[in-house]
Amino acid sequence: MSDRIRLASVGLGWWGNVLAEAAVAGGADIAGGYARTPETREAFTAKQGGRTYGTFEDVLADSDVDGVLLATPHTAHVDQIVAAAGAGKHVFIEKPLTLDVSSAKRAIAATEAAGVVLQVGHNRRRQPANRRLKELITSGELGTVTMIETHQSMPNALGFKPGYWRADRAESPLGGMTSLGVHMIDTMTYLLGPIERVFAFSKGILEGPPIDHATSLSVEFASGPVGHLACSFVAPRRVSVAVTGTGGRAFNEEDGTKFYWQGAQDPSPAEQPVDVLDTIADELAEFVQAIDGQATPETGAAEGLEVVAVLQAAVASCESGRAESVADFR
Repeated sequence: MSDRIRLASVGLGWWGNVLAEAAVAGGADIAGGYARTPETREAFTAKQGGRTYGTFEDVLADSDVDGVLLATPHTAHVDQIVAAAGAGKHVFIEKPLTLDVSSAKRAIAATEAAGVVLQVGHNRRRQPANRRLKELITSGELGTVTMIETHQSMPNALGFKPGYWRADRAESPLGGMTSLGVHMIDTMTYLLGPIERVFAFSKGILEGPPIDHATSLSVEFASGPVGHLACSFVAPRRVSVAVTGTGGRAFNEEDGTKFYWQGAQDPSPAEQPVDVLDTIADELAEFVQAIDGQATPETGAAEGLEVVAVLQAAVASCESGRAESVADFR
């Protein structure tokens, strides 16, 4: 029998297949897959190999499965993580960890009690462009950082069909912020530390799925800077991060594939070369190594919980119409 880590995929849509392929690239074998519909299950195993599981419980009962890749509706996360941990399975969960802090803490407690790995799929901080931003901040080359601006949008919701789970407001509070914008919450926290306060605006503007179509967060960091995060599920694709300090401005565009620097006295930014990394394969390789005891997940329980706290504070801000302290939700 192979000594490779064996992972089962749960939630077998487009992203479930992406995770499975990345896991193989990262050194794992796919034990099989489970989804609610038989057709989806059969299509997955025909493509990725392994067993076709009839239920989630069948996945957990398989002694050949070391861990699970969960790409499932957000509201299902906590119960699935708790069940997987109870069965001794390591867990890779797609972001966000959960939708509220209390359920996130419940999930974390279950994995800690079971002694299994918990990793959350916040992959964009791994982009070489964002690593470079971190180096510029840490080295002091950016001077005193005053501001960060982030944007993540995709037009996915324009194609949502009736009944699709992401089109449910309960699964997608603040619309695209839950599926997309949380990447930037994690990236901003990675770059500048904890967010202290958040003020959010979010609204539905178009006909169609009854979710918010545009969301804007203004944030204040405990370290001093302020920031902005814009997110839409009905806008053309844009993924960008910009950090400004007294020494200049550095930013990346086109999902980390282009990088720019503008010194404090430069009239305009200049493009600089930047490496590109398959961040999905990179994070899954780390998950495999963590199961094998050779690594610790960079985005584990603490990092996943911090994003949930900011997201919950943002939802509360939309409801209260005022800035909310993230500490009230941690």
